[in-house]
Amino acid sequence: MKYISLLLHLYQPPTQEESVVTRIDNECYKPLSKLLFESGVKITVNINYSLTEQLDKPGSESLRNLAAADGIEFTDSGAYHPIFPLINEYDIRRQLQLNRNGNSRVLGANYSPEGVFPPEMAYSPSLAPLLLDMGYTWTVTDDVPWVWTGRAVPCRTIPVVNGIAVLLRSNFWSNRISFHGDNGSEMADEIIEGMRDWSGDEDSYLLIAMDGETFGHHRKGTIETFLSPFLSSIESFDEVLLVTPSELIRRFPSEDASVPSGSWSTTAADMVAGKPWPLWDDPDNMIHVSLRGLLDHVRNLALRCNSDRVASLADKMLYSCPFWWASADRFDAVQVRRGLLAILETAQAIFTETGDREMMDAIMSTACSIPVITGKD
Repeated sequence: MKYISLLLHLYQPPTQEESVVTRIDNECYKPLSKLLFESGVKITVNINYSLTEQLDKPGSESLRNLAAADGIEFTDSGAYHPIFPLINEYDIRRQLQLNRNGNSRVLGANYSPEGVFPPEMAYSPSLAPLLLDMGYTWTVTDDVPWVWTGRAVPCRTIPVVNGIAVLLRSNFWSNRISFHGDNGSEMADEIIEGMRDWSGDEDSYLLIAMDGETFGHHRKGTIETFLSPFLSSIESFDEVLLVTPSELIRRFPSEDASVPSGSWSTTAADMVAGKPWPLWDDPDNMIHVSLRGLLDHVRNLALRCNSDRVASLADKMLYSCPFWWASADRFDAVQVRRGLLAILETAQAIFTETGDREMMDAIMSTACSIPVITGKD
C-alpha cells in the first residue's frame, strides 16, 4: 500500500492589508475550504492564528467550512509565524499556546493538533525536546538538508529525534505541484508511478506540503482544475490511501535519527555555506543583521514590561516576513519597513508604560540606521 499525506499551509502576516486578505479569501480560502468540507478528503491543514484572527473579524465562511470538515487534521504552529530556531524557548512556547488557544476558540472541537508545522518548516534539533515536553508527537521539515548529508530519504521508516517524529517533506514533488502542476489527474498518476519505482511493492509513504494559497491565489482557478481532480484521482487507486501525518507515524516503524537544521526554502548550497535559514538569518545580509538586533533588543525590553498591550504587539512583531522580503532576489523595501514599523510600535508602547525617553531615542536612532531606511544597502 502507498500512503500519501498532503499538508496545506495557510497564512497571512499580521500587517497584511484587509483588502488583500478579502481577495485571497475569495480566490483561495473559500473555494478550498468548501472543497475540503464537501469532499471529506483526508488532508492536513496548518492555519496560523495570524490568519484565523483576520478571517474571523468579518466572519468568513472559510473558517466555518474548515471547522466542519471531517477529513482535516489540523497542526499547531507559531501564532504570528516567527522562525522558531531564531527566537527563544519562552517565545516558542508562547507562540504555540497563542496559536492553540486562538484557533481552538474559533475552530472548535475539531482543532486538536498532535503535530507542529514550524513556520517555513524552519527546524533545528533543539525543537524536538521542547515539542515533546508540550505534548506533541510530530513535526515536519524539508528533505533537502537530509539528502545533503548523503542519506536517502526514508519512505518506510519515520525519523525520530528525542522522542519526536520528524517527517520529511518531499521537496521534489511538493515543488513540482506548486510550480509545474497543470493537470491534477496526470500529476497523481506521475506521483504514484514514482512511488512504485521508489519502493516497489513494499508499503511506503510520501509527504507533500505547500502553501495553500498556491491554489486559487498564486495560480488562479487551480482548486477546480488541479487540486480537486488530483485528490479524486489519488482516491481512485485501490493501492493508495490519503492519510494524515499522525496516521503515518502509527503505520510505519520509527527509527532514531539525526535530522539537520533547515527549512523548506533551504538549498544544498545554503547547507554548504552554513546557512540553514538564509532567508531569515543571513550573516552577510546587513538588513537581516541590523533588523534582528533591533528586534531582539525590543523583545527583551517588552519581556520586562507588565502590559498586555505591549505583550500583544511584541507577539506580532516576531513575524518572519520582513526578513524574507529583505533577502536577495525578492527585496521589497515596503514590506521590510512594515516589519520595522511593527517593532517601533512595540517600542512606543513600552515607552508609554515606562516613560524612558533615553531608551526610545536609542531605538529610533538604531532604526534610522538600518540600510532599508538609509538606502545604503
